[in-house]
Amino acid sequence: MFTTHTKTDTNVISRQVLADVCASVPIPVVAIGGIHRENLLQLAGCGEAGIAVISAIFAQPDIEAACRELREMVRKL
Repeated sequence: MFTTHTKTDTNVISRQVLADVCASVPIPVVAIGGIHRENLLQLAGCGEAGIAVISAIFAQPDIEAACRELREMVRKL
C-alpha cells in the first residue's frame, strides 16, 4: 500500500486501486505494506478484509500499547 522499509521490491498503490481490487474479487483482500497509525485510516471504506503490519507493532517502544491502538483503529475501517 505505502512505502515500507521492510521490503524493497514493492510498489505503492492508490486507495482507489485497493478499492477496485476489493470490489473485483470474490475473496477477502488484506492490505499490506507500510501501514501504521498515521496512515491506517486512509484505508477506510476500501473494502479490505484486514491489514497486515510489522513495523507498526514491532518497531514501537510499547508493543502492547501499539497493538491496542491499532486494534481500535482497525475497528473504524
